Amino acid sequence: MKLVRYGEAGNERPGIWLDGADGEGARIVDVRGMVFDIQDYDARFWRCGGLARLRGLLGEPRLKTVAADGVRLGPPVACPGQLLCVGKNYREHAAEFGGGLPEEPVWFAKNPRCLIGAGDAIPVPAGEGACVDGEVELALVVAQRAWRLVEDEALSAVGGYMVFNDVTDRALQRARGQWFMGKSADGFGPCGPWLVTPDELGDAGDLPLSHRVDGTELQRARTSEMVFSVARLLADITSVMALEPGDVVSTGTPGGIGSARTPPVLYRPGCTVECEIGGIGALRNTVGVRP
Repeated sequence: MKLVRYGEAGNERPGIWLDGADGEGARIVDVRGMVFDIQDYDARFWRCGGLARLRGLLGEPRLKTVAADGVRLGPPVACPGQLLCVGKNYREHAAEFGGGLPEEPVWFAKNPRCLIGAGDAIPVPAGEGACVDGEVELALVVAQRAWRLVEDEALSAVGGYMVFNDVTDRALQRARGQWFMGKSADGFGPCGPWLVTPDELGDAGDLPLSHRVDGTELQRARTSEMVFSVARLLADITSVMALEPGDVVSTGTPGGIGSARTPPVLYRPGCTVECEIGGIGALRNTVGVRP
């Protein structure tokens, strides 16, 4: 399944994306219209076994759907308790920062309220001194409480995968000497366009991912090039802290980021950003000016 949250910002409804077939456009199943006690794709949904209920829903002969054309897609996850990220998880990205490969995963957090959806504008500071770029990443949502996961069984805790763009203010990152501030501004977490469940996606361990700005490709790699796999990351972080249903984990970015290029390729108002992962989809956003 492809889970979406659609509608105006702050008032999204949970839905299921249905790809168009036989010349028909894509449609969205209105989950609230069919299962009234599922209000959103939040922690309660995952704790209550919402995925299994939705699979049964798709077997119904009549589904209440809406045409997907022109409908805004918000972040496919609602109000995560935590948004955890991994640095230097691809060899080339570690090298472009002048460092070697870490022996253990390098964890940091982003503000979970920074998430925005597909098509939303990424707000960047005005002025020539602004230095904002992004990073294409594979992200996952946790479907069950996860504590001290064994690596061989860790993927059972995953509820779905999505495209994530780890937008970063590099000037603020350098000025503060740490990562949280430069990565946590409102709107610095584009994600989506939907959450693909593991049964539909299959193995996430060797997917192509890419990042383009105004059609120019900056990043291209495969998830098989990660230093630490998804399972290893989940086992590592849950060795010291529990993950709760609805938490989001993003798994790092490959080399080629815009700020490391000569000349730099930065996010400027008016440009279009595309982050894509094979088997999941393409996340497209425009860039605007921070109010």
